Amino acid sequence: MARRSNPQPASVAEKISSGIPYLDHLLGYFKTGDNVIWEVDAGSYIEVFLQHFIVHSLKNGYPVVYVSFNASPSTLAQSFHSFPHLQNLTLLDCFTSGKGKNDPVFTRFYAREKRGFPGKVVRVKKPQDLSQFRVALDGIEVEKGARTRYVFDSLTGMQEVWGGEKATHKFFTYSCPRLYDLQTVAYWVLEKDAHTPSFKANLRHITQVVIELFRENGDLLLKMNKLKGRFSRSAFLPKRYEVWDQRIVFPAIGGRRPLNLGEKIHGLREKMGLTQKELAAQIGLTPSFISQLEKNLISPSLDSLLKLSERLNTPPVHFLMEGEEKSLSRMVVKPGERKEVFLRELKRGEARIQLLVGDTANRRMEAYLITLPQGTEVRGHFFQHKGDEFAFLWEGEMEVEVQGEKHLLKPGDSLYLETTVPSRWVNAGKGNAVLLWVLSPPRGTG
Repeated sequence: MARRSNPQPASVAEKISSGIPYLDHLLGYFKTGDNVIWEVDAGSYIEVFLQHFIVHSLKNGYPVVYVSFNASPSTLAQSFHSFPHLQNLTLLDCFTSGKGKNDPVFTRFYAREKRGFPGKVVRVKKPQDLSQFRVALDGIEVEKGARTRYVFDSLTGMQEVWGGEKATHKFFTYSCPRLYDLQTVAYWVLEKDAHTPSFKANLRHITQVVIELFRENGDLLLKMNKLKGRFSRSAFLPKRYEVWDQRIVFPAIGGRRPLNLGEKIHGLREKMGLTQKELAAQIGLTPSFISQLEKNLISPSLDSLLKLSERLNTPPVHFLMEGEEKSLSRMVVKPGERKEVFLRELKRGEARIQLLVGDTANRRMEAYLITLPQGTEVRGHFFQHKGDEFAFLWEGEMEVEVQGEKHLLKPGDSLYLETTVPSRWVNAGKGNAVLLWVLSPPRGTG
């Protein structure tokens, strides 16, 4: 097995990535020695920002130390299981004997699960004792040396364990210069509403970078509050972001923000008479996932969204629209309002296809008027569609071949297909052949 190369020396590798390209652009990258405070609101997905930083660091051969006051080692081991090069990750566990109060639910990790975790786990048996914690952390710093990446998951958790802001501030003022001298980059997370303004101001004074994650009018926003040594006016303006399947998406640079996704899924599910449990079972998810999705507490992966789209008979684009379009509520479509549709399955000029409904989103049927000029032969089918199809010949004559059998349709004749697909269509009469074609569920061309 080939060895991974060591990280580049500080003189060469001056730019350090957060693992999120657009964030790197705003920052001008991190610099060696940076201490980064994340001031966060609840539900701002700070854990995803941390994961990007950890994964990028591990991929590039840097050791990572994760100092946990807020999460059990079992929970973290599950979250980290797919990360690369986990042997280079050290978990400093201050939760089990801290907020976890040595509960057997948490201590059993050391009896059952620790052996299966590739990384190193160091348990602080009395994290309430600041000196004991500092000894454990100092030992790791000496062992790992310079260029190590650090993540402190909760200054707020430290404050709760140590009994106040004074001890937390004392530790921070001790550690920041030390970590700076070790040429590290360290993330520090604090919950905005859990600290006094003076405490936050003191921390901002010491640190090099301060990033704020907050919610406003339902939006998730990122804002730079301090960038020592950087000069960028735009970086200090709030940036809207979304989280999709562990990805950070910034709509302003091409991402797309689905509006009221949960409400749309809830409405479609109820319209079809499905319970959350039934919908979850039919698409291989859990009822809890559907419940959280409908409350807009989580965002689905692309795979989950496609499964929901198929089961709810709704094209995926409906979930991504910025609100409801007026056409969704239009009941009557006049002949001059019909939308011309061009399908990949057909060559230009083979057929004229008009959509007979205002839109296909949130509908159970999709209707077309198909006109084939005299002498036209279409090999294959009009649509690549999984579902039922109904045809009614309005005028002319048309021959259709299904499973090797030819059928001649005359005005007034109809055709219903469930699983079979026509292999050939021919205008067999004089003049145009006009066919009414209905699909269920819609294929989503509108």
